[in-house]
Amino acid sequence: MAKILLVEDSATQAVEMTMLLQAANHEVVHVANGQLGLTHLKTQAPDLVITDLEMPEINGLQLVENMRANFSHIPSILVTSHGSEELAAEALRRGAAGYVPKTRMSDLLNDTIVDVLGVIRSDASYAKLISTLKKNVFVFDLPSDPELISPLVGLLMQVSAGMELLPSIEMVRLGVAVEHALTNAMLHGNLEVPRDQQPSHGQVAREGLINDAMKRRLSQEPYKSRLTHVEATASEHAIRIVISDQGPGFDTSHVPQAGELDASSLAASADGVGQGDKQGLLLIASFVDQMWFNDTGNQITLVKRCGAE
Repeated sequence: MAKILLVEDSATQAVEMTMLLQAANHEVVHVANGQLGLTHLKTQAPDLVITDLEMPEINGLQLVENMRANFSHIPSILVTSHGSEELAAEALRRGAAGYVPKTRMSDLLNDTIVDVLGVIRSDASYAKLISTLKKNVFVFDLPSDPELISPLVGLLMQVSAGMELLPSIEMVRLGVAVEHALTNAMLHGNLEVPRDQQPSHGQVAREGLINDAMKRRLSQEPYKSRLTHVEATASEHAIRIVISDQGPGFDTSHVPQAGELDASSLAASADGVGQGDKQGLLLIASFVDQMWFNDTGNQITLVKRCGAE
């Protein structure tokens, strides 16, 4: 259960969203615009803010910007309506940790909350020691076991947070990007599960689900023997993560590049075109400073710069 601040000017949609959130056992406080949202944040500390984009007083983009500057420890998720893709893309660039098209609220909203909050990890017993760390390198060879995704992301986030490399919201965004990249490597790369037989990202990364299609692949060669290689380096200048799978790769010519998320790509994802790994790639591209694939398309490199911008 999470404490959620819902910022939505439509009373009808606020009721609908509140019911969805309460059905997942979240505690919800609703305010009608961004100005009221900022006033609430000055006295209360929710776990998460969900905001509409098009509102009076202060719109969702302005709220996200203000939160990044003044409430960087609180992640935000934006909900987008038809025709607001350009503003949604800008909000992701400016600091939002996720987005949900209003047309898919019922099946995506609570999963997105789990994705965002699930990457937040802390362990006070290691905080003092980790704060003295100047550089850290991890190297993993992972079998296609979804239950390894969340602990690996948690470890990376714990160390990076302890080194005080990034503001909290940027750590959350990076964690979401890494989760999607690992899920893609296992599910799409190594196991090559057909798109129409794939579980959702949340079911794989957050619940460790292995469905029947995945079980079949895990009983067959070459799929069952393939590994996901992860190399992560965290230093005071940058966090660099390289994720490689042993699958055949894919055509990367139309993949959005870091910092190049635009309204057309967001609209295509919202309409369900390539939903799944395409939406994951859109989030990755907007949450890191640099992203590139090798020529084959079975290795992705993510770079998040640290320090003053």
